Amino acid sequence: MVKKRVKHIEPNLRVFVFYLYKRSIAMKKTLLSIFIIVALLSSYTCVRASNNLKIIYNQSTTPLTQTMPLPILTSNWQRIYIKNTGSFDLPPSMEIKKGNYPRYIDETTRIEGFDVKQITAQQKGVNELSQTAFKRHARVVLETKYDSRNQFEELTFNIFKYTKSYTDELNAVYKDQITQDLRATSHKLSEWQPVQLERVNGMSCIHVSYISQLNQNPKVLVHKYVFQNSDRVHTLTLSYRLSEASYWESDFKTILKSFRINTSRLAD
Repeated sequence: MVKKRVKHIEPNLRVFVFYLYKRSIAMKKTLLSIFIIVALLSSYTCVRASNNLKIIYNQSTTPLTQTMPLPILTSNWQRIYIKNTGSFDLPPSMEIKKGNYPRYIDETTRIEGFDVKQITAQQKGVNELSQTAFKRHARVVLETKYDSRNQFEELTFNIFKYTKSYTDELNAVYKDQITQDLRATSHKLSEWQPVQLERVNGMSCIHVSYISQLNQNPKVLVHKYVFQNSDRVHTLTLSYRLSEASYWESDFKTILKSFRINTSRLAD
């Protein structure tokens, strides 16, 4: 049982495992509504934004800082900024999923971005229902969830303080939760890689990797990078068809390398 496993884990990691466990229980309660289920699955969802596109001018005079300097923007790529989260770069082969996302402009930096808790990017052309676009499949999903202040690890926590037995417990909880999530949408878990604690661009994260499949459709490779950040958790999910790895792999490595999380925040 998950509860028996959790009690052996060190305090901060235990809190996060309970957080995952509560999400898993909540998932079971939502089976009566497929729309709610889909809303919880970051690999397949988008933000339900307001009907009106709003530009919000922030009053903060504190410039945003990242854990590492922003990389040089690759030619023809675009940088996507998310309020109180950070940024990632997007190749010309992808687009932000259509939606009237609220936007903001930082008064200090004059940077314009999205004021959302979740945003999805997909292969270019889907917004226009291009038949060519549907021949491929790729997603980048960035989601931020909030909880009580400072109950999670810091963004740059020491990943080496946790032993293999602790990561094994984390692996078991994640595998159980993701298996349930996939089943809720008629997908199956085709292959699972053990959960790893890693450093990405100077930030500590939980790396979850697996292959999923819907019926006899092409298998999809999924990488989830979970960044704890005091009172919030950021999840960057990168996925594409395994058969299209030669097309997407290089760009997705660049997307991951470009990802930065703000270490100072505008007013929530």
